[in-house]
Amino acid sequence: MNGRPGLRDRSQQEAGCTDQPRHLPWGEAVKRWLSDRELSIFSHLSGFRRFCRGGELPGLSKAAILMDYLRMKCGQGMEKSGDGIVRIAGRPWACLKRGAATGLYRQIFLFRDYEFRSANPAPRILDCGANIGLATLFFKLSYPQSQIDAFEADPDLATILERNVQGNELSNVNVHCCALAKGEGEIDFYPSGTTTTNGSVQADLWRGGEPVRVQARRLSEWIGDEVDFLKMDIEGAESEVIAELSESGALVRVREAVVEYHHNHHGFEGGQSGLARFLDFWERAGFSYQLSADGAGIGWPRVHFFLIRFRRVADLKG
Repeated sequence: MNGRPGLRDRSQQEAGCTDQPRHLPWGEAVKRWLSDRELSIFSHLSGFRRFCRGGELPGLSKAAILMDYLRMKCGQGMEKSGDGIVRIAGRPWACLKRGAATGLYRQIFLFRDYEFRSANPAPRILDCGANIGLATLFFKLSYPQSQIDAFEADPDLATILERNVQGNELSNVNVHCCALAKGEGEIDFYPSGTTTTNGSVQADLWRGGEPVRVQARRLSEWIGDEVDFLKMDIEGAESEVIAELSESGALVRVREAVVEYHHNHHGFEGGQSGLARFLDFWERAGFSYQLSADGAGIGWPRVHFFLIRFRRVADLKG
């Protein structure tokens, strides 16, 4: 993907090379803009297709989802500072940054990135990287009897997550303010210094501000007998967390998962992306997988965000 036309030229310009023209003709500029965003456009079209084909949520129609999204979109630039309130299915939902909440809502409720089907009316769900709890709410609307453990490393977001869970009386949801890692103890966490709320244990991933010390825990502690669905969006820590699940033997007790993987981040696997090794953990545990990418990236080489869905091969055959 990194060899697509236009990206190499941009990297040379960012490095200070002068042999490439800085002011391109309008037509060429448009073609390069489209080249950079073709995957993003395709992803959005695919997302809306999933929304149209997806089922209704109990108590929340598709029309209501669209109206909530449009209200959030229209008001996302109106906040001043601190947290705000958005309304979802008539519920007040606290957020730190309304623009970030709108993006999460689009990903979760419109594009249905974390939708899954379970024969269990009370599935066990692990929401890793829960942020302000929009995925947690989606799971609760989909499966009201579900049992959810929601993990958030950012102390400010974890406070808002707890507020949303308690204020909206979401039953059987346990909130854990901790970072997931390969070991236990205290580690540095870098809150986002941008308009997003994507903090990370990787210092250079989002160019966050001063680190804060947070508690680190192993995810294998919460796997138990079986997990019906694992959602993981932990901004760069997914490789070591899945490695720990694999080494502890807990990964085989997950039925289905959706993981956001950060490809091309130089901090992984001794300077390499490690995607092949990451997928190998799952293959050896008996999973099949599908990858999708939206073309988004930060820096050069670009860090691409792959959304990977894993399902047990035995379940697919059944």
